[in-house]
Amino acid sequence: MLIFSALFAPSTQAAGGGQPSESTEESAEFTPELTEGKPEVAEVPVNNTPNRIITTFNGDTSSEMAFNWYTTDQFEDAKVWVSKSGNFDDTLEFEATPSEVTSHYGERDANGNYIFAQVKEDEEVEPVEDENGEPIIEGYYTDAQAHGDEWMNGDYGHMELTDVTEYSYKATATGLEPNTDYYYYVGSESGEISETGTFKTSGQAGDPFKFVHYTDTQNAFWNENVRNEAAFGANTLMNALQTAGDADFVLHTGDVVEVAEVEDEWIDLFEQSRPYFMQAAMSVAAGNHDEYALNYGDDPLTEKFNEHINVPVTNDKVDGGSYYSMDYNGVHFVTLNTNDNKESEDNPEGKAIGEEQMAWLREDVEQARANGAEWIVLNYHKPLYSKSYHSLQDEDVQKVREELTALIDELDIDLALQGHDHVISRTHSLTHVPSDENFSNAEVEDVNTFVGDNGVEYMENPDGTVYVLPNTGGTKEYDDVYSKGVDHLHEVRPDLDWMTEEDVDYYNSLFGFGGQPQETDAFEDSHSNNRDSSSQNFAIYEVEGNEMIVSMYQLSGDFLLGEERTVELVDQFGIQNGGE
Repeated sequence: MLIFSALFAPSTQAAGGGQPSESTEESAEFTPELTEGKPEVAEVPVNNTPNRIITTFNGDTSSEMAFNWYTTDQFEDAKVWVSKSGNFDDTLEFEATPSEVTSHYGERDANGNYIFAQVKEDEEVEPVEDENGEPIIEGYYTDAQAHGDEWMNGDYGHMELTDVTEYSYKATATGLEPNTDYYYYVGSESGEISETGTFKTSGQAGDPFKFVHYTDTQNAFWNENVRNEAAFGANTLMNALQTAGDADFVLHTGDVVEVAEVEDEWIDLFEQSRPYFMQAAMSVAAGNHDEYALNYGDDPLTEKFNEHINVPVTNDKVDGGSYYSMDYNGVHFVTLNTNDNKESEDNPEGKAIGEEQMAWLREDVEQARANGAEWIVLNYHKPLYSKSYHSLQDEDVQKVREELTALIDELDIDLALQGHDHVISRTHSLTHVPSDENFSNAEVEDVNTFVGDNGVEYMENPDGTVYVLPNTGGTKEYDDVYSKGVDHLHEVRPDLDWMTEEDVDYYNSLFGFGGQPQETDAFEDSHSNNRDSSSQNFAIYEVEGNEMIVSMYQLSGDFLLGEERTVELVDQFGIQNGGE
């Protein structure tokens, strides 16, 4: 099967080791040396050591924990072993359920380099076909030669995929004790077992806890051997966990990988992040890239997210992910699926969130409030408010914006944690206004503030919602397009040419903090960089009783080039929710 990929396609076994290109002409045009014959394709190696391991919440967070991993061959005796002591002299065993899946691997040569075909193109940059309707191939090359901005951004050749049957395992540990640290490993006695990981169960309502939020790790396969993007996602999570010190779990708001169909990306990201994925349980929202096919225009692979990540499936709806909720120490977390945008009877307009999911959101939060939840935290991928263009341009989001912001306001949701826009931003407390009053559906709430003994400025009992987006854990960045004036905005995002200077000023006024940390010439005439940033961000949330502190951190320094990696606190605020 010949797969066509292009620069403007949805930006689409770790072999590269995360090393940067040695080329000294990074911006030079990429002109590969072609070979007439196709390099010999190496077989995808068998891997029966449990891999692509992730621990997630699926059920009662105080007594249950879910696990997911892969092997090439099926092991009927696959299990997860759980221990409080860490010596496994008190082991609890839980059987795993294997599911046969078809994984799609990019073709590589014996050195682990991807093999690409250069296809002849006409003046419209369309493939030229022969008399049999097959594309005319001018030659082959590998990414061993790859360099330059165009390559980094996705201007690679055409790649074939190899289908491999593998097994995805899901297991759930039950009957666990609340507020307890556990050790675990996964695998099978007839095969191999993993190293030991750790997780923590939730406690009682009101118990203090802390979690990490990062997003859009989104590593691209074509850069694996050029400038490994998965290494930055892993480094971001490592630094976030080190900075937090004792995080109870990690929250990821989507776009785990760049192209869901290319299994190499899942392996690269999961294995680079493996030491940190195995340090804490995770809660993950699905991003649009987590269902993307390699070939632009092909049907999305709506099952891939849930094959890799063991999270609840509400209403039996697997659609590029799933939506679900959980309670942790009295805080109610709701994860939406903004891939729910395929036209259907439930969703005839193709909104980012269909009617069934919207009705579920209302019912779920109302029930959580009735159960005594003092905090409601919403997590989803595609932003309603951010400092880059998606929030006001994505058609499926605009179709649901008024309805969703009104419901968020009505349900008194405290925080909305977002991804997708690859820019750092945090709004003031926003309340809903209808579209006939303002295009943004928001106005800034007049909230009393005070500075606590810890030096943090708190909002006192806000009625509105704060929308947070901690840039990206990967290397692809978007510019803060609203900060450069309306003429620049219209140039780089023509679909937003309806915005006036007054509109831009108003939209900017909704934010308490925001911008793009990366400095690059690419932003002079584009909203996007060349997937080359070494500026990543993460947020840490500390909850204790009726107070929450949100701290956003900036990572800087290209560690792949030997630069020192620094961590800087760039924004911090608190919310006091009820109480004295």
